[in-house]
Amino acid sequence: MGALVQFLDIIIFAIIAVLLVLRLRSVLGQRTGYEEPQDQSRLNQFRQTDNDNEPVPLHPQTNGEPAVVEQGVDAVRRIDRSFDESQFIAGAKMAFDMVLTAYADGDLAQLKRLLGYDLLQSFSASVRERNKANESLTITLNEIKEASILNILVQDQIATITVHFHSVQTRIMRDADGAVIDGEDQDKTDYTDIWTFERDMTLADPNWKLVETETSDSDD
Repeated sequence: MGALVQFLDIIIFAIIAVLLVLRLRSVLGQRTGYEEPQDQSRLNQFRQTDNDNEPVPLHPQTNGEPAVVEQGVDAVRRIDRSFDESQFIAGAKMAFDMVLTAYADGDLAQLKRLLGYDLLQSFSASVRERNKANESLTITLNEIKEASILNILVQDQIATITVHFHSVQTRIMRDADGAVIDGEDQDKTDYTDIWTFERDMTLADPNWKLVETETSDSDD
């Protein structure tokens, strides 16, 4: 009887051992012999390409798959066949004028329709600071000499287009009494602006949002 009990104990322990091994393999996984070396796998996540329209993996995602970044106008057209560069530039020029006017007028409702969230917070803070000081700003867009696309990227169905603007503007800042704060600002001045527009291509909304701006006085 004692021998039978010992035999049953051995069988039970063997079953437990097998279950533990199977459990570990399901949690940790197992090698198949086809995995890339770890250094090579990491290198492939940052590989580049000579073809601007070829997808370029950049950053690893949480699911282990690299994000895909595509460059060039064809990347946008693969998602939206109606995209046209000339129409985009025409719309960007209109947005350029509307944003400058809304910012000068302190029209936050208009800015909300035109700007991405982070840039809206920055513009709104500047408008509130100006209002607090009882100052006013007038921006006259005298001429857009040139507007051209510098770069186009599409990542995770988010399209980003960077545009170069060369414009002539007259900017006048006045204090609470209406006096011009800086007399030199009354002159027409050439400005170089680099603006970045963004659009979620998965949405039906065809409008682009301004998400980043960089401005410099061309006379500097």
